Parts: sequence; structure tokens; C-alpha cells
Amino acid sequence: MRDFENTLYEAVLVAFGKILSKYNIFSQGTILKEIGKEIIAYIDQHGFEFKEENNLDDLNKLTDLFVRNGFAEKLEIKPADKGHTYIWHNLFGIEAYHRLYEITENPFLSCPLNLCLYYLADKHHKVMTLHEKKFNLKTGITKSQYELLEKENGPENNFNALVIENARLYELAEERAKKLEQAQKEIKTLKGILPICSSCKKIRDEKGEWHQLESYLNKNTHADFSHGYCPECLAKLKALYKNNKKPL
Repeated sequence: MRDFENTLYEAVLVAFGKILSKYNIFSQGTILKEIGKEIIAYIDQHGFEFKEENNLDDLNKLTDLFVRNGFAEKLEIKPADKGHTYIWHNLFGIEAYHRLYEITENPFLSCPLNLCLYYLADKHHKVMTLHEKKFNLKTGITKSQYELLEKENGPENNFNALVIENARLYELAEERAKKLEQAQKEIKTLKGILPICSSCKKIRDEKGEWHQLESYLNKNTHADFSHGYCPECLAKLKALYKNNKKPL
């Protein structure tokens, strides 16, 4: 049986990653920075001291802090044609990242270290760009090629802020459409000609059986009935009682 704490951690990564992937780059950047900032503050307050020196070396220092405390068994960093390739051995939560890899462009959106590095890079007007990612669950190897770019050249800035792909509005519209479709399926309507008895007012159904008007409508619609007298019938009823005649 799998460890519950690990499974719960992976569940949070997958859930957060899937939700975040629905938002546009502009929205993602804002969220990543804010969460990264909070994570750094939290781990610092709980004994994993991290003092920023306000330079790009802070990214390497924080990465080393994560690795030393079990985020990965080992990390190799190699130069690449663009940026560097990070080779993670037995990365904590690898199955969650692999799951996200199948459904999003960036499986590391919800990675705690990635969030922190994104925040630190932004402080120096840089943006982290992921070029390549590979997973091997059998060997426990994860490869990610990242490049630090000036913010003006990053994908986050190739975005017109007036055109916001708001995922929440889309989901709300989709939810309402589903509810409307379901409501339309549940509505029962009567169409066509209904055979009705001229005398007793019973209705004949498609099987040739006759039913009282109320029972037929109750069965074939969502209507409920309340009983009373129309003014004409009420006047007749009063006249019958006044003349000491019982109504038929």
C-alpha cells in the first residue's frame, strides 16, 4: 500500500497543476509568483533558513536547499543549447509530474521549487522558460531544460492584456449549459391532438386506455393541481343549495 502522505502530496500537485493549466500565461505568472513567495516565507519560518542575497545566485541556493532536504536524491546540472538541463534522480512527487506531463505543456507548474524559482527570477526581471522535459519512471530520472530569459523576451510578455482567456468564466458558462440541457431533458410537454371524451372528459392514451384528466396530466407533465370552483360553477352550486337541491 502506498504512503498516504506521498499520495496526498501528489494529489495536490496534480489538482493544482490541472487547474492552473487552464489559465493564460499572464494569469499563471501572477499566481506562480505569489505562491512562490509564500512558500519561501513558510519554509524559512519553520527552520529551513533561506536568506536572499538579492542576486541570481539565490536560485541555485534555494535549489540546493530543496535537494539537501529530500526533494530529490541527487541533482545534476548540465549546460544545454538553451539554458541548462536539470537531471533529477528520484524526484519527490515524480508520478504527479508525469501525470501532468500527459495533459499540460508544463508539468512543473505546481512544483513547489518551480514556484519559488519563478518568484526569485521575477525579482531580477527574468522569466523561466521550459524547453524540454522527459520522465523515466523505471529509473526515477526526470530531465527538464530551463532557460532564464529577460522578461521582455519571455512568453509571458507576448500577451495582450485586453484579451484574457478567463477559464473561470468558461467553466461557469459550461456548467450553466449543462444544467440547462439537463433541465430540458426533464421537462415533459404534451404535443399533438389529445382524444378526450365529450361527456366525462377522460383522455385516451397511446395504448388506447382512458384516464381521468387529472391523473393523465399528473403522469405526463410536472403539473400539480389545486381544487376550487370557477365563478360560473360556484353560482350554480349556490343556486342548488338555495333551492334545497343537492348537486349531481
